[in-house]
Amino acid sequence: MSIIKGSEKIVNPLLNDELSLKIEPKSPPPSKRYEALQKGHQAGCRLYVAMAPTPPIMTLDDFKRNLEQIMKIEPEVIFWEPINARGTNGKRMIAAGLEFARSIMTKKSWAENFIKQWEEVEEAAKSIGCLDKLHIWPDPELKGYVEEEKLNRWLYMPTVEKW
Repeated sequence: MSIIKGSEKIVNPLLNDELSLKIEPKSPPPSKRYEALQKGHQAGCRLYVAMAPTPPIMTLDDFKRNLEQIMKIEPEVIFWEPINARGTNGKRMIAAGLEFARSIMTKKSWAENFIKQWEEVEEAAKSIGCLDKLHIWPDPELKGYVEEEKLNRWLYMPTVEKW
């Protein structure tokens, strides 16, 4: 499914209403969230975006497209974390027909996906020119999978906005 806003067509896993409904069935669809952010931008509000949770099917190009779209609303901070399919989340997603959840249901496979997407979202942000706005939401359970200094840096790093 695509989101069509004016003459723009957004096709990627994160900004996909149908997929989002299966991942977060009680949350507003991405098209409505983005519409609210656009209105906030037009009204001069300070904006913070959570580009999360990202499914494991996202590619580097998907991250770039998402970040390009997000940057149109000039957020101060872009928070990011991948989807967590361990426990009941994974079971719920599989029941909704999201087979990709099986690929990240163990701690090891989840951590490997987290690290892969972490590298890709940083690369995408660098290429789009918004690396300074990106704020990683790491999980303490990455200990042992990610260099401890890098993990602790993000676990305790304040966001970049100025109050």
